[in-house]
Amino acid sequence: MGDEGHFGDYRAQTLAKHTILTKYLKPFYTIVNKSSSRNLVYIDGFAGRGSYNNPDGSTSDGSPLHALMTIAEMGDIAEKVSTVFIEKDPALFEQLKERVLAFHAKNPNIRRPQFANAGFSDVMAKVLARTDQLAPAFVFIDPCGVDGVDFSVVEGILQHPKAEVFLFFNIDGVRRVLGLDPTQRSVLARLLGGTERVTELAREVKSLRSAADRELAIINHYESLLRTHTNGKYVVSFRIEAENRRSVSHYLIHACQHPMGFSIMKDVMWTVGETDEGQGSLRLDQASITGVIPLFTPEKNAIDDEVTSHLQHGAKSVRFFLKELPMDPTNRLCRAAYREAILRLEERGKVVVQADGGTPKPAHERQKRKGKPTLGEAFFVRLK
Repeated sequence: MGDEGHFGDYRAQTLAKHTILTKYLKPFYTIVNKSSSRNLVYIDGFAGRGSYNNPDGSTSDGSPLHALMTIAEMGDIAEKVSTVFIEKDPALFEQLKERVLAFHAKNPNIRRPQFANAGFSDVMAKVLARTDQLAPAFVFIDPCGVDGVDFSVVEGILQHPKAEVFLFFNIDGVRRVLGLDPTQRSVLARLLGGTERVTELAREVKSLRSAADRELAIINHYESLLRTHTNGKYVVSFRIEAENRRSVSHYLIHACQHPMGFSIMKDVMWTVGETDEGQGSLRLDQASITGVIPLFTPEKNAIDDEVTSHLQHGAKSVRFFLKELPMDPTNRLCRAAYREAILRLEERGKVVVQADGGTPKPAHERQKRKGKPTLGEAFFVRLK
């Protein structure tokens, strides 16, 4: 599919991607603004034309407009954010400029956007070469295929302490390229940062029998490269299933250097995820969703089991589940997942919530938020 075709249809998975992007940008800029009084940055590395087509003939905004709308709504912070939109295709670039500048004309509270009609890696390599200290930056990297994202550039971005990366990882494309002759894998050498890494991954994938194991090997390999070869030690991935088959389409990967960003992004992704077990997951299932209420909920059951395992040797504070565990770089669960599990276990009579001094604080005695009992971080949880 060419770049133009990539923007020819606005689908559920695109909506999920844009929802994660916009839900995260506000807390990101709010937090980094506290320590940076002058300049914040947003970079869209594969900005496209700024819109998608809908089946009914209408259009939907692309990531540039979604990001700008979010920034424009942020009061005084809006005038501190420099936005940069990069698009290599000349035809798409002209459409992009027209749409983005039209938005700026109606929203003069934001800084005038900047543009580059070139490849993402080329532009960023030049920026990083002349920048000793990149301002707090959120870099959205959304190629329509596998090509165009050099690992060295991602590594360079993450050398800066308040820079974060949100990356579309086309695992389906990676898998296809791995199956080619080794002489045709140069694109993967750039993506992974060297031919040795490609050879290592190809060898591992070839030894695995199931598609699920091969998928896991590929995503774990890339996550491991981020953690061990960049300063982005906090990495979380969101799995998106293909629309027409029960296999992965791609992942959305976030990498940062601070546990708070890691924790917040997991919360954001969790609200967008959906499986047959309902809302709340680090994946968006599509083809495999049946709409039938499942008799078994393995994902939720596994989270419940983890909570109870932590309580085997005594009570734990709610803070432990809602703050400490979600900020552990090896932990893939978020605050919402733990909160839901504690409330679920409490409702089933498996755990007891306690106030100071060990006094039970049952659900009906606690304040409610959105119809659910609250869980203060100072409370404790123990097995019943």
